[in-house]
Amino acid sequence: MKIIAGKFKNKNLATLEGVSTRPTSGRIKEAVFNSLGQFFTRSEVVLDVFGGSGALSFEALSRGAKHAVIIDSMSEAIQVIKKNAIALGLHKEVDIIKGNYNDILPTLINKHRFDMVFLDPPYSMSVIDEVINFLVDNNLLNHGAQIVAEFSKNTNVPKERKDFTIKKSAVYASTRIMIFVWD
Repeated sequence: MKIIAGKFKNKNLATLEGVSTRPTSGRIKEAVFNSLGQFFTRSEVVLDVFGGSGALSFEALSRGAKHAVIIDSMSEAIQVIKKNAIALGLHKEVDIIKGNYNDILPTLINKHRFDMVFLDPPYSMSVIDEVINFLVDNNLLNHGAQIVAEFSKNTNVPKERKDFTIKKSAVYASTRIMIFVWD
């Protein structure tokens, strides 16, 4: 897997072996970042709730985001994320946290506010609405924050909310991508 654009364009990223995670394909990653905006203002703070290899966060950092908080519950994923952060020289720009999202998200209250959130849980988990509600209810989003949700095209679409605008909704093979903007 490679970084698509920005400072680290074409740099390889380590990924997890096996089928325990589902990396975002290059095609989907490119579509997501084309929708988010090619490059960022160097002030964005990113939250990646189900980090995997950290590829989405590293892509955002490559394109100019300032900082990323990456959460994953698997030790193997945390090792890969750390390896990628070191290889890219981004260990100071990334907080890597091992644990279940339910336990970690409350620890972020009053510490961070996010401009971009990546939600790519295992397809068997239907938690996107739950995580979005937590982020909103606990003031963890900056005005205009964008949330990228990636989930199985066969699962229920996250509920529309009056405080969010849907910027993108598309299906790529077995995956649905939705990008929400917090109004």
